[in-house]
Amino acid sequence: MNSEYVVQLNDAAKAALDPSQVGLKVARLAELARQGIRVPAGFAVTAAAYREFVRDARLGPAIAQAIRRFRAGRELAVAAAEIRSAFRDESVPASVADEILAAYDELGGDGTDVAVRCSPVTVADGLQDEVFLHLTTAADVLAACRRCFASLYNPVAVGNREAEGLDQLKAVMPVAVQRMVPADLGGTGTARGESAFVRVRATWGLGDAPTAGADQYSVHPGDRPLIVRHCGNKPAKKVYAYPRGTRTVPTTPQEQAALVLSDNDLQTLARWSVLADKHFRRPTTLDWAKDGRTGELFVVEVRPGPIPTTTIRYRDLSTREIAKEYR
Repeated sequence: MNSEYVVQLNDAAKAALDPSQVGLKVARLAELARQGIRVPAGFAVTAAAYREFVRDARLGPAIAQAIRRFRAGRELAVAAAEIRSAFRDESVPASVADEILAAYDELGGDGTDVAVRCSPVTVADGLQDEVFLHLTTAADVLAACRRCFASLYNPVAVGNREAEGLDQLKAVMPVAVQRMVPADLGGTGTARGESAFVRVRATWGLGDAPTAGADQYSVHPGDRPLIVRHCGNKPAKKVYAYPRGTRTVPTTPQEQAALVLSDNDLQTLARWSVLADKHFRRPTTLDWAKDGRTGELFVVEVRPGPIPTTTIRYRDLSTREIAKEYR
């Protein structure tokens, strides 16, 4: 089911997508799927859906007024929060909601675990974007889409658009809705090409990219792959919290002593990393998740180029804490 407001990711993988309509995240995942890399089933809520939400709720004047007040001296954090509050007070229009719910039904409907993520159109809009994991009802999916729409007006994104002279009212925020990979039973991590090796990091559970204590691997892809392994202590993992959300729990001694990935897993991730680098013609970082029930690996996000650090270029974000929060 493809429409003005929804594009199915599995259908989108058959043809190139316009990032201005589905956002960078969805467009990149579709490109990987076309290369034979496994990505979770799902759909994009398009830029047209965002525009219809803003039009139906008559949010344009509220956005414009808040921006005028900011330019007149109001604190950026206050103006941005005012806009986000206006978004969250409104309902998704029926024309958009019906298509989102129909697409969610195709994934399985109520009881089906999905992740909802922002899929920004520009890098400036993609700072501190919202991510919602382990959603299991249609109502939760709609609410998460509305929150993603509102995240277009976080303080750093607003400030960066001001710095670049971009029209705040022309900004849009597509949304990605995909099946959750049950990585709380498996693992998550990153894979990134580096010189002749692919560097892989892995930890048990789902959610955030692994940091301290993660397993680390170096894989030299090829006919006779070379794999170097370092087993981290992996002291904690993120798992589903019922009925919704996630929580962090300690890992067992057995999990701390075991490697998250097999050699076959590592060879698959290394092959995918090489394919992604060649396709995008630049180094990429792949965020992946492993289904703990089937053992299948999925790429859940691709980030071409080095991971950027936020540079605050606009005048006075009011406090150092705001700047730090959105880095």
